[in-house]
Amino acid sequence: MPRSARLTNIANGLCSSFVSRNNDVAGYWAIGKLRLLAGEHLQTTVSIDLLALSMQPSSFEFLPALVRYREMLARVAESSGITPGEVTAACITIDFAPPPWPRPRYAAAHQGEQFVMIVTIHADDRAAGIARRAGYCRPHDPARECRSTRASR
Repeated sequence: MPRSARLTNIANGLCSSFVSRNNDVAGYWAIGKLRLLAGEHLQTTVSIDLLALSMQPSSFEFLPALVRYREMLARVAESSGITPGEVTAACITIDFAPPPWPRPRYAAAHQGEQFVMIVTIHADDRAAGIARRAGYCRPHDPARECRSTRASR
């Protein structure tokens, strides 16, 4: 399999996992918490650099999740035949104000605003692996949400 396809597979895996409801921060859905963080800083976009373990806007609350995803990146890259040292960039960008798209009738039950997430993986100056997901979310509100009962990771 060409290296660019491997990078795209890695990006797809990270993207699917990150947008999942199983990705939580302090027991709540990470995307909702990121939406709240962006709103508090009057921004519409959150950018995460997995290699540097940094994000904009910054919040220490998300550090355990960033570490978890950097470790996941290393495991998945290694299993794809790419050593973690070959990965030169791994970025996640979540846009909470994308150009609107029409909601299909069956999506009327989805609550919240639209968002688009893009994961980009670069390795050794080759073609980037890029994955995109779109969905709906609201800013985190503990009064409306149930906290996860899973053990903290």
